[in-house]
This record gives sequence, C-alpha cells and structure tokens, in this order.
Amino acid sequence: MELSQTKILGLLILIFIVLRLGWLAHQRSIARKPIHGGSLSTSFSFLSGLCFVAILPTILMSILALHPEAAQFAGLTWSPLILTVIALGLGSFVFAFLHGLFERGPLERALQAEASRKTLGWTEADAKSSGL
Repeated sequence: MELSQTKILGLLILIFIVLRLGWLAHQRSIARKPIHGGSLSTSFSFLSGLCFVAILPTILMSILALHPEAAQFAGLTWSPLILTVIALGLGSFVFAFLHGLFERGPLERALQAEASRKTLGWTEADAKSSGL
C-alpha cells in the first residue's frame, strides 16, 4: 500500500494536532492538581491524556483527509477507524491506570504531610515568616 503525499501530509498534521492538544490537556491537568509520583507518573498521565484527546482528531482526519470514501459509508474502511478509536480509548484507560498505580503512594504521603502541617496550627516558623 503506497501512501500518497496528501495522506502523508494528513498524518503529519494529525500527529502535530494530537501532540499539541495532548500537551495542552496535560498542562491544564497538572495546573489543577499537581502530580507527586515522579517522572513515570507524569509520563503515564501525559500518555493517558494524549490517547484520550487523539480520538476526535483521528476520526475527523480519517474521514476528511485519509479516507474520503469513508464519508460515503463505503465498505470496510470503517473497520480500521473503529479499531483505532477502540485502541486509543483502551490506551487512555491503561495509561490512566498505570498513572494511578505510580501516583497513589506519593499522593497519600503528600496529603498526610499537608494534613499534619494544618493540624500544627501557627508555628514559630510561620510567625517569623509572616512579618507580623
């Protein structure tokens, strides 16, 4: 199977769009709730978001650019698209699960440290740093 230049350009555009959307989603996610599990947890979080946000652009690009005949509901051209969407969804789930495995322990420790810090109340170090 030989890819035409249009299909290659479509794939490159799709890869760029998916990477950009995945990065934006990841940045918003870690801004809302920081990751405490280290680089592996961060990587799995990014990959999970990347797989999730890749579903819609993949469908649209497949229909509009890569397989225009699929827009006419022609034959088996939907099979690879459906399998790709299912694979992206499962990939998102698996990476989110792995992120949860690596994040659980450090997150619990961070929450416990935060809770113990709050129960201490106003410490001498807080008083000195407050400027009062």
